[in-house]
Amino acid sequence: MALRFFMALIPYAKAHATAAQRVAHLRARGLVVTRPNVAARKIEAIGYERLRIYFLSRRQTNIAGKPFVPGTRYHDIIRLYECDARLRAACFQAVGQFELLLRNSMSETLSAAHGSHPYYITAAFKDASANLAALQSLARVYDNSKDRRAKHYRDTYGTPVMPPIWTMKEFLTFGATSRILQCLAGPLKTQIAGQFGVGSDLVFTNWVEALVDLRNICAHHDRLFNRSFQKQPSRLRSAGVPSAQPKTLKAILECLDHLLTQRGSPSEITDRVHRVILRYPEMNPAEAGY
Repeated sequence: MALRFFMALIPYAKAHATAAQRVAHLRARGLVVTRPNVAARKIEAIGYERLRIYFLSRRQTNIAGKPFVPGTRYHDIIRLYECDARLRAACFQAVGQFELLLRNSMSETLSAAHGSHPYYITAAFKDASANLAALQSLARVYDNSKDRRAKHYRDTYGTPVMPPIWTMKEFLTFGATSRILQCLAGPLKTQIAGQFGVGSDLVFTNWVEALVDLRNICAHHDRLFNRSFQKQPSRLRSAGVPSAQPKTLKAILECLDHLLTQRGSPSEITDRVHRVILRYPEMNPAEAGY
């Protein structure tokens, strides 16, 4: 069966196309391009594949040849791309704000309960297996760190082999922070979640995972435009958050706003992103998850 399926696939045969040829193709499909040379240079700078999703959003895919919606301008497509970039920048900044708060909260909670090196204390984790997973994650981060503080500790101290948690947390990525959070003992997770106004550590860790996903999308310059988020936040019923439709950007940002506000560092990111969208009438709010 696998062989028959493979045999049914067609070979890829599309030839290389220059930016000028791409522009000619788009114009043939009805896109209004007043300055073809400028449009070609923009494609060279951004990359056609990166712009392709925005072009497709304005084409009539149910009509032969998939022509553009009449009146669609090249300028409109670039405006969509620029709006998306501004959304990513705003989200990245706000998620980074939360990341720092979370790392500090974890460090303070762990050190207050178990001292400078809690990663060697099994009671700080769900079980011995979770303790080992956290230790391995921390060791990888520390061994790969080029930070001067990591070098100073390696060159100065013999034991313990890793620096204290209040130094170690400075080397953690958001993804590593999320993984270590999930390894912690229930009471510690509940205490950390409570500092952000979330009474359920299950909901809290779920929100953190969704925010790690959003951060990675923004950091890798991926699109928020027309995105359905697979890692969607659970509903915190006591606060009615999120209230937006599932799998949307707005739902994730409502959770982020709750976390930051409860921790005493409000950002109003949900409203800030909405204001960015309103500055770009070419963008349908639903296409941005609003």
